[in-house]
Amino acid sequence: MPETHPRSTGPTRRQMLLGGAAAAGTALGSELLDAAPAAAAGTSSTATAQAVVDLTRPTSPFPHVWERVVGGDWAKQALRRDYQDQLFDCHDELGIESLRFHGVLNSSMSTYFPTVNGRPRNPAFSKDDYSFFNVEQVYDALVDRGMRPYVELSSMPASLQGAAPPFSVFLYDFNQMEPKDYALWGKVVGDFARHMVDRYGIREVRTWPFEVWNEPNLFAFFNGDQQAYFKLYQYAAEAIKNVDASLRVGGPATSAGQQSFGPPRSPGVRYYREFMQWATAKGVPVDFGSAHGYETDTGTGPQGPASFFQQNRADTPSGVPLYISETNVAADLGNPALDRSDAAASFLRTIIETVGVVDALAYWSFTDIFEELGQADKPFHGGFGLQTIHGVKKPAYRLLQLLHSVGDRRAPLTLSNAPATVGGIAVTGSARGGGSGGGSGSGGVDVLLYNHALATDDGSAPTPAQPATLTVTLRGVRPGARARVRRIDEDHTNPYQEWIELGSPEYPTRRQLRDIKNASDVVSQPLELKADHGTDVARFTLTLPAEGVAAIHIG
Repeated sequence: MPETHPRSTGPTRRQMLLGGAAAAGTALGSELLDAAPAAAAGTSSTATAQAVVDLTRPTSPFPHVWERVVGGDWAKQALRRDYQDQLFDCHDELGIESLRFHGVLNSSMSTYFPTVNGRPRNPAFSKDDYSFFNVEQVYDALVDRGMRPYVELSSMPASLQGAAPPFSVFLYDFNQMEPKDYALWGKVVGDFARHMVDRYGIREVRTWPFEVWNEPNLFAFFNGDQQAYFKLYQYAAEAIKNVDASLRVGGPATSAGQQSFGPPRSPGVRYYREFMQWATAKGVPVDFGSAHGYETDTGTGPQGPASFFQQNRADTPSGVPLYISETNVAADLGNPALDRSDAAASFLRTIIETVGVVDALAYWSFTDIFEELGQADKPFHGGFGLQTIHGVKKPAYRLLQLLHSVGDRRAPLTLSNAPATVGGIAVTGSARGGGSGGGSGSGGVDVLLYNHALATDDGSAPTPAQPATLTVTLRGVRPGARARVRRIDEDHTNPYQEWIELGSPEYPTRRQLRDIKNASDVVSQPLELKADHGTDVARFTLTLPAEGVAAIHIG
């Protein structure tokens, strides 16, 4: 049997940011969204759970918004070969289009450094105060493989900071300080954008989002108050538009998480809303809104991240896209749910509940080659990645591989008498990309189901999901159709369990790694499809394990 763990095993990622700096302030309370509470997890009616998929009714769009961007730690990691290898697997196998990471302006990237440790830089290095070499190596690699950067403008170069940081954020020193000169900050951002246009051309760079900063409503990431962020944003946005009006700039990359240290900040919902109200009133350009939400963040709302994102959408001006540039099942690094099928079931739930709400949905992150708090060496350590440090594909990776092969039209699916933990979607139409095992792109319909206990919005442990048996009836099925199922759960697509059974080696041998990677494979199995004679109706029955996903193709 696998090891058992609570859904949350310790402080959240945001609580761990500051190390010993917790004494600097107090935690903020949560701002709850107004919505009716969902049924208790794991409970259901005594009647049999049913789902009906009606292929005779009109379909609606199902854009693959999760493919538009993925997260990946910080800028200098992107110079690593193994990091790039894993990223390009995501591009080739999952259809991921762009990469977002922290720290492109970090001092350690040498992007802007008129001084080094308070002294003038060596004038032989370059003709100006910049070195774009490191940035170019990363962006060249992306563009050459048909990807693009999602540019997060952070953190503050040491030469620009107004004061020394009171504490260190992350191993690589994310500098959360305000600039000493906002006009100079704007110049640096403008010069950066101009260089990108000069190197890659305006046609390419106008496809890149320029996101100003990261989670400014958390004191760990920005020491200035809300008005200071507005000023930081305005100088950056106007500098980018002065390079070319067609370049896209947005923010505020607000965190749904309510844990913060230092002076109190507006909770994520209100901070996002007030940013949009300010920008509209002042005429400051905002080409997209952006926000972050993790399932274990407090204050997200009764439907978890989906509640937060739905409120963000309501507060976003009409016609302005909403990009979720970070999300995952947990914000607490070290949570084993991140390595298991929980992450896949959670992400599928978020995708389904935000169809038509968000325009991009970035999984944080694509790899466990990740050193915010130091680089872990165990293959499974509750890392945020879709892949382990050795490139083992986790259950969430396999989910995105399945989703990449399905179509782009949503068929009506209605549930009745199902537990609150159970949900699903039916998809038809043309597939965005190949993928293994077939999909609606090859004809037919894909039904994707999950059984996931949503984390509570007060941070307490949820009632675990229970196995749920579901009968799915399909209308409009062609004669002779057959069904196959692929599963992600405790007993299927579970490399984490294979690692445990091998003794949880910290440094697995090559043979052990092969066994662990093999355990990640998705297996397609036949599923009995019972047809009503002389009609276009067929049905199947299956049991969804707790924290499980089932992908059924009928064709």
